[in-house]
Amino acid sequence: MTSGVIFDFHNTLVHADSLQRWLLRASEKANEPAAAVDQILPVLRSVWGRAARRYPRGAWDLDPATHRRAFEDVLALESPCSTHLAAALYDTMPDQWVAVDGATELLEALSSQGMRLAVVSNIALDIRPRLEELGMLSFLDVVVLSFEAGMVKPDPRIFEIAAHGMGLRTDDCVMVGDSPTADGGAVHAGMSALLVPVVDDMPLLAVATRLLARR
Repeated sequence: MTSGVIFDFHNTLVHADSLQRWLLRASEKANEPAAAVDQILPVLRSVWGRAARRYPRGAWDLDPATHRRAFEDVLALESPCSTHLAAALYDTMPDQWVAVDGATELLEALSSQGMRLAVVSNIALDIRPRLEELGMLSFLDVVVLSFEAGMVKPDPRIFEIAAHGMGLRTDDCVMVGDSPTADGGAVHAGMSALLVPVVDDMPLLAVATRLLARR
């Protein structure tokens, strides 16, 4: 019987708001007119996929300095984005994460049922402040971030850290995320895994919600 649910962060509980609004906000912060928007946006949309070609896969998720450098290098080297604007985009990154429809309500409902809850994310930013702003942090028992844990999904150990942090065995938990590779790695820790489909950049969390209701 499931006693704990572990959620991925990006494209599961949150998704990116309008990239164009993010770019415009960053331009204001940098006091720099937004130029060549049509050339910058495609690179911003695929920044981490492009980073994978410049850095060993996942390395940026273990070190905050490398995380920033990977992001800024891709934008500055592969688009007309200035280094100043790239830095402003990085600094404002958390602002463009918004809650997936029904995410906060799902956490509240599961918590009210006595379920233990966690987030496990491959990231080198502290996402707790944003989780708090979105009204999610209070429902979470554990937040495990790769740069703090020293490992990235799909390493089974990162899922074990979350389970043990909730006071549970791994086979008492289910992992909910969007990546078959990263989040699906939970099965090697002895957990079930539910995959959230992402259609047109929008996570369909309701699919996982229905499946969780049947467990």
